[in-house]
Amino acid sequence: MSSVAFAIASAVTFFASQPAAPVQYGGSVSGIKVTICLDGQNVEETFAGKLGFRDGSSQWTSVCADVRTPISQGQIFGVRLLHSSKLGGRVQLAGNIVAKFFKAAQTPEQCAGLQLAVWKALEDGTPDPDFTDGHFEARAPISVLKYASYYYQAINTPGDAIYLMSAAQGQSSGGGQESGAGQSFGGGQGQGQGPGGQSQFSS
Repeated sequence: MSSVAFAIASAVTFFASQPAAPVQYGGSVSGIKVTICLDGQNVEETFAGKLGFRDGSSQWTSVCADVRTPISQGQIFGVRLLHSSKLGGRVQLAGNIVAKFFKAAQTPEQCAGLQLAVWKALEDGTPDPDFTDGHFEARAPISVLKYASYYYQAINTPGDAIYLMSAAQGQSSGGGQESGAGQSFGGGQGQGQGPGGQSQFSS
């Protein structure tokens, strides 16, 4: 997998100037395939890790903020730039994780662990992560689950991450799908809203 440049400063300027700026999903960047289970019944294999996005002038990496709806490479959709610290709820918990550990997570196992921690915070938001119980469960190599549990401990460490909330105006082009489309709400329920784009977190 090729590395995607992290150029969030220019992205922030671009997003802030428009109510819903178009971005394109470029593909997975660093992570691994894991098995997840939603609500005790929907089991699937999906990529967990950092994803690449771009707009007309910049590109960056993010982690997915909605595990419930697939996203396709090449998909174009609108996003709004928000701050996780101002949204509260589970979005803020997940944003705290990203603010503390996004840059530190570099290897595929670390990036996958970061993604699992974010999904767990958004779906369950429990004081301690249990990846065998709750709305979000995951099966992954022990090293990934250890990173996920370690990163999850930052849920109550105040921080601020860039939250790119999908405007749910997606159009799909291209092939394979991965978890991560749909819109997450300020309360952080992580529920998808049908076809659309991907809400994301970047540091």
